[in-house]
Amino acid sequence: MSSLLRSFYHNLKEPIIIYDTIQGTFYQNRACQNVFNIKANSNDIKTLRKIGYKFNFDFCLLNGDITKTPFDEAIESKLSYVTYGMYQQTENNFLYFIVKAFSIKKYRIIYFYDCTKDLECEKIFEENEKLKIQNQEFSNINSKAQNQAVKMALLNRILTSLSKTLDITTLINNALKELSLIFGANKLYYAKKINENEFEIEFNYPLNKVPDDKILYYGNKITDELNKNQPSIMMSLKDHDKSKTHIKTGVKRIIMPIYKRNELFSIIVIFTPKKNITEAERELLVSISMQVSNAILSASLFMEVNKQKEELQKTLNELKETQLQLINSEKMASLGQLIASVAHEINTPLASISANNEILFKLTNAIKANIDSDLSETFEDINNIDREAIKRITNLVQSLKRFVRLDETIKQAANINKELDLTLEILRHKTKKGIQIIKEYGNIPEIDCYPNMLNQVFLNILMNSIQSIEKEKSENPDRKGEITIATNKKNDFLEIKITDNGYGIKEADKKKIFTAGFTTKKVGEGTGLGLAICKKIIEKHEGKITFSSKQLKNGEKSTSFIILLPIKIS
Repeated sequence: MSSLLRSFYHNLKEPIIIYDTIQGTFYQNRACQNVFNIKANSNDIKTLRKIGYKFNFDFCLLNGDITKTPFDEAIESKLSYVTYGMYQQTENNFLYFIVKAFSIKKYRIIYFYDCTKDLECEKIFEENEKLKIQNQEFSNINSKAQNQAVKMALLNRILTSLSKTLDITTLINNALKELSLIFGANKLYYAKKINENEFEIEFNYPLNKVPDDKILYYGNKITDELNKNQPSIMMSLKDHDKSKTHIKTGVKRIIMPIYKRNELFSIIVIFTPKKNITEAERELLVSISMQVSNAILSASLFMEVNKQKEELQKTLNELKETQLQLINSEKMASLGQLIASVAHEINTPLASISANNEILFKLTNAIKANIDSDLSETFEDINNIDREAIKRITNLVQSLKRFVRLDETIKQAANINKELDLTLEILRHKTKKGIQIIKEYGNIPEIDCYPNMLNQVFLNILMNSIQSIEKEKSENPDRKGEITIATNKKNDFLEIKITDNGYGIKEADKKKIFTAGFTTKKVGEGTGLGLAICKKIIEKHEGKITFSSKQLKNGEKSTSFIILLPIKIS
C-alpha cells in the first residue's frame, strides 16, 4: 500500500479497516486503533476477530444468519454491504455504528460511521426496543416450542424403552442417559429410600463415575419437597448434606422424586452446570418423574407376577414329582403284595411236588434192578426233568422276591452287574425267543444305591427295548433282535449302557421322551410314566440318564440309553 494512501486514510476521523482477503491480514487507521483499542502493529486475523466478538445485532436485526455478527457479515460478504451494529466498548458503554463494506480487487474496505449521537438514534432506539420485545416474545415462544418438542421426544423415548423392556435396571439406565443429555449432567444417581431422610445409591451414570458415598442424606426441608412430588433444585457444594466431598462451584443439584403406589420410593439426583432451570424444564422434570414412576410400578408388578408364576410352576412341578413318586410307590407296593401272594401260592404246591419228586427219585433207585432198564431210564429222565422244573420255578420266585425288595428303604452297597442279571432273569420268558442278549460287563465296583429302584429302571428300559425289537420284527421278520448291555467305570461314575436294534425313536418324539404321560404305545398298552419315573429315580441317585437314537449304515436303527451313577461307598 502506498505511503500517500496510508497518510490519507490515517487522517480520517472515522474508523476504517482494509482487509487483505488473500494474505489474511488487515490495515487500520488511527481512529480505528483508538475506538477499537487495537495496537498499531496488530494486523493478524485473530485481532480482527476480537473486534467482531464485541459487535451484535441487538441494535438492528438483519435478515440473515443470526449466528454471525455485523462485523463477520461485513468481512465475509462479497457484495457491497450496509447495516447497523452495536459495539460494546466497555462493560457499560456502547457505541452504535453504520457499518459499510465494499470490495476493491483483493481488498475488503470496512467503514464505521459513529451514529451514537445522531438525532435519529432515538427513533431507531424506539424501533429497536419494539424489535427487542418482539424478538423476546418470539424467542420465548420458540423456547417453549423447543422445550415441548424435547419433552415429547424424551417422554416418547422413555415410553419406547418401557415398551421394549420391563427390566427395572435397563429402564433406569435409559432414563439416566436421557436426563444426562437434556441437562448436560456430569453425573447422576438413582437411589432407593431406606428411611425418612436417607437414600441408598443403586445405579450411577456414567458407570465409571464411582459415587463418593453409597448413602445420601437430605434434611427435612428437601424431604418435605420430595414428599409433595416436587423436584428440589438448588446450588450445592456437596453431593448431600452429610457428604465430606465438595463438588465444583456453580453446579446445580436437582433431586427428582420417584413414586410407587403414592409413596416416595426413590430419587434421581442430577448434577448439572446449567445456571438457570426454566419453568418448562421444571415441568419436564415433573413429567419425567411421573413416567419413570409409572414405568417402575409396571416393571415391579410384572416382576411380581413373574415371581408368582415361577413359584406356581415350581409348585406344579413338585406336585407332578410327588404324584409320580406316589404312583410308583403304589405300583411297587401292589406289585410286592401280588408277588408275595403268588409266591406263597406257588410255594405250597411246589413243596409237595418237590417232596414227591424226592420220593420218586428214591423209589426209582430202589426198583431199578427189578424192572426193565428202558423203563427205569424213562423214570429217571422224568424225575430229572421235574427236578429242573422245580429248580427253575424256585429260582424264579426268589428272583421276583429279590426284585421288589420293598423292605429296602435305605441305600446299600450293590453290584450293578448282578442287579442287571436279576432283571434279565425276570424277563427271560420275553428274550429267550428271537432276541439275543449280549453282556459286556466291566470290572466295576459296588455302589451305594436303592437296588429295587434301579431294578425298576433296568426293567423299564429293557422292556422298551424288547417291545421296540418286536415292532421292528413285525415289519422285518428276518431281522435278528439284539440287546447289548455294557457296564464300565468312567472317572467317578459308573456307566450303564443298554443298546437295542429295534424300531428306534422318531425325531419328533425325542424332546418328549421323559415327559410324564407321553407314550408311543397303543391305548391300554402304556401309561407314559415308565421313563419319567426312571429319570426321577436316577436323579434321586444324583445321576444322569440320556439317550441317542440313530440309523446305521446297514439300514438298522440303534437306540441307546446311557445311565451315569456316582460311585460313592459309605
